[in-house]
Amino acid sequence: MKLRYITATLIFLSLFMHLTWEWLIPYCETTSTYWYLARKRKISNEVKVLVLGDSQIVSGITPKTIADIESVSENEVLYLPKPSEQPEGILTDSLKLIYKLPKLKKIYVNLSPLNTSKNSITDAHKQLFYSFGNFTFDTIANPLLRKAYFSNLTDLSWKFVIEVFPYFGLSPNLNRLVYDRSAQMDLPRRKEEYRSIKQSMEKENGAWIWKSIGDDPTLQESEEFPNLNTTILAGRRELSMLLWSECLQVWEKQNLEVVFLRIPFSPKMEKDILLTKANAAGEDFFSQIVARPNKEKVAVFDFKSGFLTEYQYFADLTHLNQKGRDAFSKILKKKLFDHTHSSSEGM
Repeated sequence: MKLRYITATLIFLSLFMHLTWEWLIPYCETTSTYWYLARKRKISNEVKVLVLGDSQIVSGITPKTIADIESVSENEVLYLPKPSEQPEGILTDSLKLIYKLPKLKKIYVNLSPLNTSKNSITDAHKQLFYSFGNFTFDTIANPLLRKAYFSNLTDLSWKFVIEVFPYFGLSPNLNRLVYDRSAQMDLPRRKEEYRSIKQSMEKENGAWIWKSIGDDPTLQESEEFPNLNTTILAGRRELSMLLWSECLQVWEKQNLEVVFLRIPFSPKMEKDILLTKANAAGEDFFSQIVARPNKEKVAVFDFKSGFLTEYQYFADLTHLNQKGRDAFSKILKKKLFDHTHSSSEGM
């Protein structure tokens, strides 16, 4: 009798949490809100171009820009970047999707020091995956994904608990609201961001100027960032590089064209990255790509030096604002149009 009561209580709690957890999402921080809303993106069998990556793509490139470059409709572009994305997330999405998209011809993805090194974003991605990511067979069966997400039984158990009781996935967001005055003061903005991101999902498939709620945030050259130090980004995360190589192998097996983009950071950050040599891992990977036997299927476009004096094009240290997106769109179209139409006339 007691066991039945406990079981019934747990089932009730699980159902209650699944039915109500979306009510709490507007109170979460930006990245969590975006990951939750990204789960609702619709996938069409007509997709010819897949866009993956992190918030640099979210803020800097729209599905329309890719559609214009590829001369396809926006409905034929599947736009799936997410903030704090890492190569393990890109591999997971690739394994889940590319075999279900019979017309898929090309993949766009961005690579930067943020997803080649071990840094705070690596840990943030893991927590976001536990809270909002898909618990698929590949995340268990693929050795690299298993190492990234479930290196021990505790990690696997925690993901299972969150799948059953999703409130636990929101705990890092909700706990701060109890004791952190700044998080409490930020609630009105969080709600505005939730509405803005939701609108972007409906109208632009998730393309969204980072932290924008109707304005166009602009970085000032005079702004100081005393904690800016990209030394940690110079450290090569070997697992990330193995995951990137695995992604490339998966795409090549499907005979897909791949375009790697190095999207610019703000001038201050790019200059600091240059000093710490944080680009080394990415540049080494790019050099390996161009030496591969089927290198004609893979293209690398490096724009890190594109905006080294243009502070007004950035919302913060890492994200383009609306002016920057518009300027970058023109550069992308100019650089990529000839490449695209010389290599994929049949698309």
